[in-house]
Amino acid sequence: MTKNREIINLFRAIGSHDLLRAAEISRRMASAEGNRGHHRLERDLLGALNGAAKFAPASNPGQSPTAWSVEATLMPIPPTRSMDSLELPKALRDDLKELVREWKSRDRLAEHGVPRRSRLLFHGPSGCGKTATAAALALETGLPCYLVRFDSLIGAYLGQTALRLRELFAYATHTPCVLLFDEVDALAKRRGSPMDVGELDRIVIAFMQELEHSHGEGFIVATSNLPNALDEALWRRFDLKLAFPKPNARQLATFGKRLCTERSLKPSRNLQKKVEKASSFADAEQFVLAEARRSILAE
Repeated sequence: MTKNREIINLFRAIGSHDLLRAAEISRRMASAEGNRGHHRLERDLLGALNGAAKFAPASNPGQSPTAWSVEATLMPIPPTRSMDSLELPKALRDDLKELVREWKSRDRLAEHGVPRRSRLLFHGPSGCGKTATAAALALETGLPCYLVRFDSLIGAYLGQTALRLRELFAYATHTPCVLLFDEVDALAKRRGSPMDVGELDRIVIAFMQELEHSHGEGFIVATSNLPNALDEALWRRFDLKLAFPKPNARQLATFGKRLCTERSLKPSRNLQKKVEKASSFADAEQFVLAEARRSILAE
């Protein structure tokens, strides 16, 4: 009777075009077959889903393979710095403060039928604060921040990645969070390259469609070190595009002094010069950490 009820629910989901629900029921039915020891049937059923879940081989005949899940694709990023502690240009900081203000007044905006901005693109050189800003945005709004692991998201079968993207965005819709697609160029490169296969173009299209119709209570943040490589049609899907410039010597010096103060480290003149000439905040931080390690070991 239970199996019959599952089949009925599956047909209802298909009839109402609820593909997420249909995929969930199908995976549950396949898992039940695996629990009965029908592992080959389980794999065949999941294969019929067009790769909705990628399975690892069972280590023994009595062990069922593990399905792909949204949770396994998300890596929590604990916030380490507040927005005020980040070295950002004034115009960029003002845009971010306005964004937080919109989020805090989201109910008021909704009453007037005005949507807040929630789909963000941070672009600029590597190591200049894009990921740190996404984490700081989560801290300011009290939302968890999750990094999307592309190695888990990208599937090996036709249509698999698109279905996973759909489930991922559905998760973000029902679970307020900051969903971070770091280095999104790997997922949404410009279409039409003769070196790419058609499946890559389909992934870009699927990502753009999910992004355009995303209406969660949190934020979708994409970062890019190579904005010129992004598909042109992707840009308009974002509510706010923020450029993160390469830091100047003054910003690097202020950043280095703050790091040294946090670690009770007296910076040497040599360290100050290194920090001021660093190519990014990330490089400057590595110089400070190296000095901190030498200081600790010298004691």
